[in-house]
Amino acid sequence: MVEKSRIEEILLENRQLRQDLNTLRKTNRELLVYKQQLDAILNNAPVEVYLKDREGRYLRINKQFETIFDVKNEEVIGLLPTDIHDPELAKSTIEQDQFVLKSGMANQREEAAVLANDGRMHTLLTIKFPVFNDKGEVDGLGAIATDITDRKLLEQSLLRSQKMEAVGQLTGGIAHDFNNILGIIMGNLEMLKPLVESNEEARFCVEWAYKSATRAADLTRKLLSFSGTSEALSMNLSLNDFIRGMEPLIAKSLTVSINISTQLEDDLWIVNIDPGELQDTILNLSFNARDAMSAGGAMTIKTSNERVDEDYIRTNPLATMGEFVMLTVSDNGHGMDSDVIAKATEPFFTTKGPDKGTGLGLSMVYGFVERAGGHMRIQSAPGKGTDIMLYLPRVMDELDNVAPSSSQPHLQRGHETILVVDDEKALVDIVVSNLQELGYKTIVANNSKQALSILNTNNAIDLLFTDVIMPGEMDGYELALSAQKLYPSLKILICSGFTNRDNEFFDNHGVVNSTLLFKLLKKPFSKSSLSTAVRQVLED
Repeated sequence: MVEKSRIEEILLENRQLRQDLNTLRKTNRELLVYKQQLDAILNNAPVEVYLKDREGRYLRINKQFETIFDVKNEEVIGLLPTDIHDPELAKSTIEQDQFVLKSGMANQREEAAVLANDGRMHTLLTIKFPVFNDKGEVDGLGAIATDITDRKLLEQSLLRSQKMEAVGQLTGGIAHDFNNILGIIMGNLEMLKPLVESNEEARFCVEWAYKSATRAADLTRKLLSFSGTSEALSMNLSLNDFIRGMEPLIAKSLTVSINISTQLEDDLWIVNIDPGELQDTILNLSFNARDAMSAGGAMTIKTSNERVDEDYIRTNPLATMGEFVMLTVSDNGHGMDSDVIAKATEPFFTTKGPDKGTGLGLSMVYGFVERAGGHMRIQSAPGKGTDIMLYLPRVMDELDNVAPSSSQPHLQRGHETILVVDDEKALVDIVVSNLQELGYKTIVANNSKQALSILNTNNAIDLLFTDVIMPGEMDGYELALSAQKLYPSLKILICSGFTNRDNEFFDNHGVVNSTLLFKLLKKPFSKSSLSTAVRQVLED
């Protein structure tokens, strides 16, 4: 009986052992599945993941960690951050480790690190968290680090764009009044000039005053240019031909101690841009290169065909994919550090002396490239020179023919009746005086309501000449649309110091479409440009 009982006990024990063995096998299979799942998650995650013990030594790293720091998992097990990272990153990593291990709390921090996979400085957002044992004690830590470099670049670009837009709105707001003042000054000087022809000293003063007013108008144009509120007269052209035509002008603008060379790619694609703005851009970049090489040096102008792809956009988030013509102006001057580069295109920022520039050069260049649908890059380092790279979109059209223009102002006359609408009396007086000298009859209205009333009672008016910004219920554009609807044959000329509404009505050539009969005259304007604009509208 005893022997039988022992046999039963052994059988029962064997049955239990088999059950335990099956359970253990099942558990091992489940653990293997969990390990495989964890391996798949860790090694396919697009972020850096690692685990450490309570001493801060690495227990495990994932594939992304291996890639960005050029190490292997088996090589780093048991190592400290000081064994694989540069001193600065290692110090920051250990500080964060100690906080998590001692406090038992998660922590988040942005860190800058040079990654081995590309040798560039990156921004990593690292989240570290404690790992507890079965007793609830901190037994180590885990970390997930995400490369947020592209996001930071995009944030910086967007903040910069918002800042530029805000400054652009400010400059657009003051431009109307400023251009009115300049228009009054320039108009009075033009009227004064023939009266002092016999007085050489007075004539000299008038000429210099007019030149100064013209410079002030040019300064306003530059402010509006970078802010994107000025109109552009674009055309299809070859950068190579344009640069070759500018070489004598560039040479005169620089000192003899600077060697100028060009590297122009054959079969360069065509771009559609404003040639006047392009000339200003090249001259501004040339002046900057000159100032960076006070003791002499070398400046190179290059052109090339470039295709922007996804890899490029990752480091230049505001760029767009496509085909571009790249214009590069390089110098071997003193260069710029990263802080200067970050501010270089801000209006009025300059590292030059107070009497050596307005700080608008690169702002104007930036505005030009943005309006053209391209983007701008700056590569520079102290003592290493500077490369300014402008990416201008390729167009598939043929080159435009450039009609030669006369350098001598020509006053075009007429006899028609013109209704002048503006609330700035001094400017109205000048416009009326100029128009009357040119042979036109004039009628004046101070606002849109008066203008419509005059149009209703006078059918002899041939041209409505109106400012954009005026008091009352309607601005100049709304007056023009109302007048055109009531009197379809009435010719209309809009005068603007540039407002946010200009782009609603006018394209790059000064008129939006064939259904609108009015055109644009920018402020401040000379007597000659006024006479030309009036005749063009009347004869159109």
